[in-house]
Amino acid sequence: MNTQNTVYVNISGCNNGIMKIIANDIVQELKKMGVDCSCGSYSEYSNQSIAYHMWWRGAIPYSDANINAVFITHTDDKLKEHDLVSLKGEFDYYITMSEEDAVFLRELGFDSSKVVGITLPVRNNYIRPISLGIFSNCYSDNRKNEQWLLDFCRNNEDCRFLNFVFIGDGWGDFVTELQKTGCSFEWHCVSKNMPYEYMFQQNKLSSLDYYIYMGMDGGAMGTYDAYAQGVELVVSDDGYHKAIPILRNKFETHDEFICHIKRIAEEQRRKIEFFEHNSVSNYVSKLYSVLSNSFDCNNPDDFSKEISQSKFKSVTEKRRYNYFPINYQRIRQTISNWFFVSKEHKRRK
Repeated sequence: MNTQNTVYVNISGCNNGIMKIIANDIVQELKKMGVDCSCGSYSEYSNQSIAYHMWWRGAIPYSDANINAVFITHTDDKLKEHDLVSLKGEFDYYITMSEEDAVFLRELGFDSSKVVGITLPVRNNYIRPISLGIFSNCYSDNRKNEQWLLDFCRNNEDCRFLNFVFIGDGWGDFVTELQKTGCSFEWHCVSKNMPYEYMFQQNKLSSLDYYIYMGMDGGAMGTYDAYAQGVELVVSDDGYHKAIPILRNKFETHDEFICHIKRIAEEQRRKIEFFEHNSVSNYVSKLYSVLSNSFDCNNPDDFSKEISQSKFKSVTEKRRYNYFPINYQRIRQTISNWFFVSKEHKRRK
């Protein structure tokens, strides 16, 4: 066990299920890292060197802790902003749910060296593959520009993030070559003699993310089916396809087609990388690097570009523009928080 830094996660006031889940994730991951960690209410604290407070509106530093950090969640009205500002200077670190939230605190006058934005972790263990369907026969003379798809897969490693679904005759030799590229595929050679063959195809179609038609021969009726089912189209800008009101991914050349498929694959790769980078284990590792004083808080991510592209001059202006009006329930919550803090202060005396 790491005896130098013991961590106590204070979950007093965490009535929200997701807050308890995050707290439990933190405790379990720290234990995996070999850090002595436990969680509970204010009264259960037992002189751990690091205290991490999950409920910021009722957070009170422990005088015996070497480091007191607090998790800052949603600020969506004037009363919460007032309570948030009252915490300024009370804690060693203020951990926000994102870098933009960290910018908000800095704009409110919090010490930049004590504010750290860590993107909230994802908890998904499975990311659904992107499926692209080609519903036509394959011809040896390449009349449907089938070779274009092989060109992409042979020259782009990101093809492994895609799943191609073929329905039609003649794809045997093609998928044999496709398999060599490392991408995934399904080939359904559906006989016209199979009962409800058309409905089988429609059901497969509804499970797709994209419908592809590469032929420059006037159009494919399957495009209408895909458009009716809300499947995104990647089709030739040709023939009766032109009558379709919305064609975001249309093409007339090989290069234009490759650009569309490359973008789709890149977006799927970036999605997977996002989930991997923002895993629970990575999140807790970053958090612990802050709590154990091994994180440089003076180099926050640059958010100036995002702010300059917003219609608001600052994050604070955006937040205040979207604040909820003060009502009885929000006043009651503020008073309840005040009583909780007052009671805890009296208990410690």
